[in-house]
Amino acid sequence: MGPCDMLFASTLASFFPNLEVLSLRCTVLSKPALAIILEELKKLKAVNIYHCIITEDHPLEPMRILIELDESILEKASRLDKFLTCMSDSCIMCQRTLND
Repeated sequence: MGPCDMLFASTLASFFPNLEVLSLRCTVLSKPALAIILEELKKLKAVNIYHCIITEDHPLEPMRILIELDESILEKASRLDKFLTCMSDSCIMCQRTLND
């Protein structure tokens, strides 16, 4: 799968409003796209973002990779039954995702 950007997240929210489980494992995922997914997919129960590269997208700055999720994302995810994450420098799968 390619990167998960705001267009992809908005499309998911528009065409799959009843989605309950979503796995984006091992993808490049923008923080704004993740926020859209967590806010707009109201019936979502589980999200898997294991080994994702989460990026902070600022139009006038180079892409920045987040090393941990901030409170705004964690707060949005708190309503879920499961929110699976791994963003560890020592994780082989996270390293492979970064190198791909």
